[in-house]
Amino acid sequence: TVNANDASTTVTFEYGLTAGYGTTVTATQSPVTGTADTAVSIALTSLTPNTTYHYRVKGVNDGGTTNGGDLTFTTPAVAPTATSNAASGISTTGATLNGTINANNASTTVTFEYGPTTAYGTTVTAAQSPVTGTADTPVSAAIAGLTPITTYHYRVVGQNSGGTANGLDQSFTTLTPPPTVTSNAATNVSSTGATLNGTVNANDASTTVSFEYGMTNAYGAT
Repeated sequence: TVNANDASTTVTFEYGLTAGYGTTVTATQSPVTGTADTAVSIALTSLTPNTTYHYRVKGVNDGGTTNGGDLTFTTPAVAPTATSNAASGISTTGATLNGTINANNASTTVTFEYGPTTAYGTTVTAAQSPVTGTADTPVSAAIAGLTPITTYHYRVVGQNSGGTANGLDQSFTTLTPPPTVTSNAATNVSSTGATLNGTVNANDASTTVSFEYGMTNAYGAT
């Protein structure tokens, strides 16, 4: 409140992270006149969540300048911002899940959910968890023990005192493994012929099978 003491009075608010303030805004009701205590205010935007601010009101007229006492308020925490990014390092049985988290200035636990459907089923903690601050922070988790030639769904999840945020669903497919092959002893060997033998495990992928043979281990015929 400001009492102009019957002189046109400019009214501002100073605010900032300390009692040194740093930012000044003009009150909506400025200038104030008359001799009554007049309510003054200004709406602030673009503040940082989970942060304490100092502020005071200031009145200036021909008689001088008067500052109100220092007061504080604390903005509430808000849920983080979560973005699921493309997986990397995809192999037959593993991958690295990637995402971006903005903690919105509250310590944020980061996990990835993954599985063969969008119901996921498995949760792993990100290597960078917990995340703090107000910057977009890259996060990741390496996973293993996956099934080859299988599509997996995943998303990044951030949780802090302001709530939980889920990144959008992403997916990747594990790679096809090479076949497993074993050369076995030849049979039916004669002066001009033989039967070449071996075993092949296709590892669940259509596999072309051939034999190489020749006078040396450079072979030469297929």
